[in-house]
Amino acid sequence: MKFYRLPWVLYLSIIVTLFPGCTNDDDQTNMVSEDQLPNYTVIGQNFQSVFQFNYDGTLDEGDLFNLTTESNINREYLTLRQVSEVLTFFSFAAGSFSAVQRNYVTGESTFLNEFYTISSERSVTWGTNSENKLFLGFFSPEGSTNYGIRTIDLATGQEIDLIVEYNVNDVFEPLYYSGRLLITYLDSQSDYKLSVLDTDSNTIIRTLDFGKSVPSILINKDGDMIILSGNSASEYELTLYDLQTLEVIQEDLFSINRYFFAGPIESEASLVNEKLYYLNLYAQPSNIPFGPATYDFITKENRIIDMLSIVQQVQDEVGLDIELTAFDYNQKSNTFLMGYAKLVDTETLEGGIIIISEEGRLLKNTNLKFAPTRFIDN
Repeated sequence: MKFYRLPWVLYLSIIVTLFPGCTNDDDQTNMVSEDQLPNYTVIGQNFQSVFQFNYDGTLDEGDLFNLTTESNINREYLTLRQVSEVLTFFSFAAGSFSAVQRNYVTGESTFLNEFYTISSERSVTWGTNSENKLFLGFFSPEGSTNYGIRTIDLATGQEIDLIVEYNVNDVFEPLYYSGRLLITYLDSQSDYKLSVLDTDSNTIIRTLDFGKSVPSILINKDGDMIILSGNSASEYELTLYDLQTLEVIQEDLFSINRYFFAGPIESEASLVNEKLYYLNLYAQPSNIPFGPATYDFITKENRIIDMLSIVQQVQDEVGLDIELTAFDYNQKSNTFLMGYAKLVDTETLEGGIIIISEEGRLLKNTNLKFAPTRFIDN
């Protein structure tokens, strides 16, 4: 299964987890601001444990939870998926895949031990889930590129295999939302395709063919599917679909100097009220890898935040170099959230959260005892 590693911390794989506890965070740095601060939940880790931090912007305080201690979430888990309030942590050990599902609001946990054991029949490439099912993307037989989906019903234990397409060239991360599993891949002719699986009937209801245009997927607040498709690093077509009927609602053309990969890009972009809030990539070599930016579909203005200056301010404050590790746009407060890591010494990895206004002002820096890796959609 695919997983993500932080740019410079070799030991730190992106691992996300939530578990109730009640430890107050006492290491916060305030910035003077009249702006509304956001509420957020972030996951991350240091060299010892996985953590969750809940921040209340109104109270300007947060709670810290050690998830390794409280829920036995291993730092080396493979993938985190979120469906509504439930987080699923996939892991692999001794030839089998397991998962822990946890409702981060109620604290209820379910342990799915060794739900799939590897064999020569299939080579698993990713895992995800819905509210009541697990899905495994695989090649079958092992060594081939025949792309399929195994569905495991958590209530009955029933397992069903479905072949998506034979002899594909590449596959990308899946995305589940509201009864639809979105499966992006590159077929044998090197054309990009997006198959939409109805998870209730376990049938593919439509396959969209994008040819040589790379399809990147977002889900908006109304539950509609947004596809950004393009075959260059600047020219894009935006297509808004009704996710249930797959009817086209809106189409638009736009241009930004940013390449998006195929598949879900929800950790890199959000489309809200005719604006695209996205992660801008800096040309390398650069002192930072990325920073926030905004594209306005009405005015066609593309605004890139001066993240270099903000990082320098934070480094001057904490007295250490920092590495950016996570990104989010908070719609309610209209702010950007940037996570970062700081290597205190060879045995101590810490980090923090930077809150930035849409106009590019540093509103607050919060120091944490871990490096954030993912913001939770709450």
